[in-house]
Amino acid sequence: MQFNHTLSAILRGRWFINKAWADAHLPLIVAMLNGSPVSFVERTGNEGIEAPFALTPSTMQRTRIDQAKPGSVGILPISGPITKYNGECGEPGMIQRNSWLLQMQANPNIGSVVMLLDTPGGEASAAHTTTSTIKSFKKPILSYIDGMAASLGVWFTSATDEVYIGSELGEIGSVGSYCTLFDFTGYLEQKGIKMVEIYAPQSKDKNKDYRDALAGDVSAIEQDLKMHVDAFINSVATGAGRATKRGSIANQNKSAWSSGKMFYGKEAVKNGLADGIRPFDQVVSKAAWLAQRN
Repeated sequence: MQFNHTLSAILRGRWFINKAWADAHLPLIVAMLNGSPVSFVERTGNEGIEAPFALTPSTMQRTRIDQAKPGSVGILPISGPITKYNGECGEPGMIQRNSWLLQMQANPNIGSVVMLLDTPGGEASAAHTTTSTIKSFKKPILSYIDGMAASLGVWFTSATDEVYIGSELGEIGSVGSYCTLFDFTGYLEQKGIKMVEIYAPQSKDKNKDYRDALAGDVSAIEQDLKMHVDAFINSVATGAGRATKRGSIANQNKSAWSSGKMFYGKEAVKNGLADGIRPFDQVVSKAAWLAQRN
C-alpha cells in the first residue's frame, strides 16, 4: 500500500485553511480512511494545469518556461488545497513549486513572476520555505487572486511585492490556524481491538499535548497554534519586508483581519490585504514594467 502524504497530513498536521472549504470535503476524508477509492477529478495534474508557464506581456502568448522569450513573465499557479509534498493525483506540493520559483529566478528570459492563486489555504508545514524564497526573490514577484486566497494563501501573498484581486467578488483572509484530532479508541473497540500505550519512565512529556487534548485539556495545543499564528500575523502585518505601503495599511488594520475574517475585494484593499482590483492582463503588464524598471 502506497504511503498517502495527503491523508497523513490531514490526520496529524496543523492547517492554515478555510474551515468551510475543509468541512465540505469531509466525505472524501472519510472515504480515504475507510480505504475506499477517491477521485479528485479537479486535481489530476493532467496537461500541466498546475505547472508554471511563461507569458509574453505584449501578446499574452503562453509558452513553456524553458521556451520563454526575453522579458517574459513567469506564472506560478497555486490552486486548491496547498500541501508540502506532491499529491497522489499528480498535483504539485510546495516543495515542487518552490523549485519552480528558483528555476524562474535563474532563467534570464523571465523578468518577473506572478503567482496565480485560487486556494482555501493548506498545510502549515508548507509555509516557511516558500515564504523565505519569495522574500529573498531577486526579481519582482506579484500575486493575482483569481477567486480566493484564504489562510496559507494570504501568507504567500503577503510576501510578494504587490497583491491584486481579479474582481470585487474575489476573497482573501481567514488568517489563522487550527488542527483536528481524531480519537480512534471507540472505533478500535468496535472492531474488538484494545490499544494499550506504554511509555518509558523517562518519557513523561512525550505526546503529552496530544494525550491531554484527548482527555479534554487542549491548552498546550492552543499555545502551539498560537506560536504559528503569531508568526503568520506578523508576516502579513509587515508585508514581509517587500511592500511598504500595503504592509503599513495592514499593520494599522491588524485587529480587523487577524481574527480570521474573510474579505471581498474592496474591503481587502481597505484593510491592507491587497493593493487593488485589476484584471489579469494588467497585473502581467505591471510585473513586466517593474522588471524593466529594476
